[in-house]
Amino acid sequence: MKIPFKLVITTPILFTSILLSACSGHPGAGQWQSVGQESAQYSALELEFDGKGTLHPSSTVTGQEKKADLWCIWQAKSSHVLDVQCGDEYHRDTKLKFELRVTEGEGTANNSAVLTQNDVTVAQFERKP
Repeated sequence: MKIPFKLVITTPILFTSILLSACSGHPGAGQWQSVGQESAQYSALELEFDGKGTLHPSSTVTGQEKKADLWCIWQAKSSHVLDVQCGDEYHRDTKLKFELRVTEGEGTANNSAVLTQNDVTVAQFERKP
């Protein structure tokens, strides 16, 4: 039995593209910088593709000047929403839960996001270039 040439060539390519698309990163992963809010509690958020991250307190906000960076873990809640849990470097004293919602839609290119805590916006971010 002869297998058509097109089937032999396209099958591995199709299989590889399916595997790669299943492993693509979440649009929330990346480096985010606070914009448009001088009173934002957090100045930056870095979310790695491995589910870890760092949340940087804003030094310009009263009460945040000397706070250390928070170490975070995240998981996808939906295609454009992440659950982010942060704590101090030992994850003992501080346990904060956030939600990062990446703006979706045509033309937005997933370059803006809102960080909320208990449904209150604590920072608005743009993706760092």
